[in-house]
Amino acid sequence: MLQQFLLKRAKILRGVYRMYLRGDRTSYEPDTWWDNTFFTKGLSDRQTISADKNLFAAAYHYASVELLILRHLRNSGRELTSSTICDCGSGSGHWIDFYLSLGASHCLGIDVSRKSVDFLKAKYRERQEVIVEQGRIHQVLAAADCKFDVVNAIGIMFHLVDDAEWEETVRQVGRVLLAGGLFVVGGHFGWLDGLNVQFDSANAVNKRLRSASHWKRSLQQAGFVRTRIYRNSAYLYIRDGLPENNVLITEKSA
Repeated sequence: MLQQFLLKRAKILRGVYRMYLRGDRTSYEPDTWWDNTFFTKGLSDRQTISADKNLFAAAYHYASVELLILRHLRNSGRELTSSTICDCGSGSGHWIDFYLSLGASHCLGIDVSRKSVDFLKAKYRERQEVIVEQGRIHQVLAAADCKFDVVNAIGIMFHLVDDAEWEETVRQVGRVLLAGGLFVVGGHFGWLDGLNVQFDSANAVNKRLRSASHWKRSLQQAGFVRTRIYRNSAYLYIRDGLPENNVLITEKSA
């Protein structure tokens, strides 16, 4: 348990060193990076974490996040029957399947990766209630002419390393959510703001963590209320590295 805790803190310290002392701040290119660098060995739930991620560790990660979402839905008396869902950064479709299993009637999946979009379109070719669009989240949402009960963004918002794009994405999510709708985000939500913590082989930044206070401020400006952060300690109990998996859930104002 202590080892896993220290490994997470070491990642933060490496980010501080590389960002402020080495000056590694060049952003990656998301339009091509996922296809050319990341999804090189296929697509599955575990491969959306890393190409060689252990199957059990990946399932453990997803289950730990699911439990926090289910906890919020149950304790707040939410029902998702016949709901409309937008899943951002859909990858292999795990969260689309999750919300469909809870009664969602329609789901829009968005991913910037062409490999992911092709995979999802093949996976859901017989499911008319699922639509998949390729593109950057804020651009797809800006063109959307429908409203959603839930916008889900697990493990994706920290990959929007351009701050202006991140802010615009939050604003567009607020625009497309119905009054009382939920924005569900997976990430870190600590006290350090704008910290680059993950770099590719070319030293390009592909993960930037925003602080809890930054999140709450931007959400308030986008029309959200009752923001709650659920801390996920599951990573402490497994001998494998997991992505940042705390969960933020906030509600669009009436």
